[in-house]
Amino acid sequence: MERATFSLGCFWDPDARFGSLDGVLVTRVGYCGGTHPATPTYRTIGDYTESVQIDFDPTQISFAQLLTYVNQWYTPNTLKTRSQYAAAIFYHNENQRQQVDEMKIESVRVDMFHKFFEAEGHHQKYNLKRTLMQTEIFGKKEEWENRDEQMITKINGFLAGYGSNEQFRQWDKRRELTIEQQNYIKDRLRK
Repeated sequence: MERATFSLGCFWDPDARFGSLDGVLVTRVGYCGGTHPATPTYRTIGDYTESVQIDFDPTQISFAQLLTYVNQWYTPNTLKTRSQYAAAIFYHNENQRQQVDEMKIESVRVDMFHKFFEAEGHHQKYNLKRTLMQTEIFGKKEEWENRDEQMITKINGFLAGYGSNEQFRQWDKRRELTIEQQNYIKDRLRK
């Protein structure tokens, strides 16, 4: 398992996008790249950026492939970009730094990773939580709190409409869902 940390604006969307990718194991949202305050939160974010941290299997998806997605999905920083929503890549080792340099992604902050502060619980897996509030198909929030993190990561991405029906069909954990839950997800995915 390897880890990557990116900032691509509001963290809910990249959490879902990356979570739907094959080879991505777990995602979490939080704050990275700042110095003040000592412990950021959404209300006291200071100079940190909203970020997504990704645990991935390098035999299924490479860091370079993740960077390709960053390059497709980010909005270039300008003089008016607020630090909270700035585009940033936080490399975890020298190999990642070299790959970032080779990609030559323009107008994005590139820094060495120092520390990641996990965001408050209500920000984690936003699309799943929103779905739980809108429909009873998936049951109550408490039923999902102790479920497999990899499963939760994928479902969050699928519920946001990322991934494909073919990818969902091949996903081994879909069998843990009811037929009604599976159909609900399939309706949200591109064909």
